[in-house]
Amino acid sequence: MRKRLRRFRTYLEVSSALEIARRLLVMNAFDGILTIIGVVVGAHFSGVTDPKVVITAGIGGSIAMGISGASGAYLVERAERRRDLKKLEAAMLRNLEDSQYARASKAAAVAIALVDGLSPAAAASFVVIPYFLLPILGLTVDTAFYASLLVGLAVLFILGTFLAKVSDERPIFSGIQMILVGIVTIIIVGLLSR
Repeated sequence: MRKRLRRFRTYLEVSSALEIARRLLVMNAFDGILTIIGVVVGAHFSGVTDPKVVITAGIGGSIAMGISGASGAYLVERAERRRDLKKLEAAMLRNLEDSQYARASKAAAVAIALVDGLSPAAAASFVVIPYFLLPILGLTVDTAFYASLLVGLAVLFILGTFLAKVSDERPIFSGIQMILVGIVTIIIVGLLSR
């Protein structure tokens, strides 16, 4: 098993999939959080008081984003990698289907699809956690709403600090930028939902 994992990691490094996956992780987690924040805000200002509705809409949206992201990324990445393989085959005048390069390309498509699908779904799921805790902790729907927004903004801040570390920038500033985008989203969706 270790040998397979090492080989898989080597394939990801050789194919530059780790860099692509890192970008997709942040970008799609960002999308997932903002989308579900939009669902939560829209539900709240539309007068939804049943936490089950918010949970169902939030989880349903998360699952849909995950399936869309994973399938779309796999199909696109697989096509791009196959095109590159065919170009290389034409240049080398030989079939490379059983080569390490071909296996690395396939592994990259799978890894990128998994990150693309799981990151928005996982990040978005955090936003609805307060609604799950509502009956357990005896929270009100309003408290769950505000807690949900705080969780979403906190995860956005964490994503911003992660981006800052990648680009060697100021983590706090980058985290605040992400929070500001979240706040703008909350304001716009809130205004449109009234």
